[in-house]
Amino acid sequence: MEERHDKHCGLNLGFKIAKLVLKAAGVAAAFCLVKEVHRVHKSIERHR
Repeated sequence: MEERHDKHCGLNLGFKIAKLVLKAAGVAAAFCLVKEVHRVHKSIERHR
């Protein structure tokens, strides 16, 4: 029973880490998207 509990804890920790990594990737993607939109906006402003 103890071994099963340890595996469950390890799996649970793995899921928590994966969730955190996905959140970080989402934040990074959003940051890059905003940066790109800002760059395009500035380019359009300079073109006018």
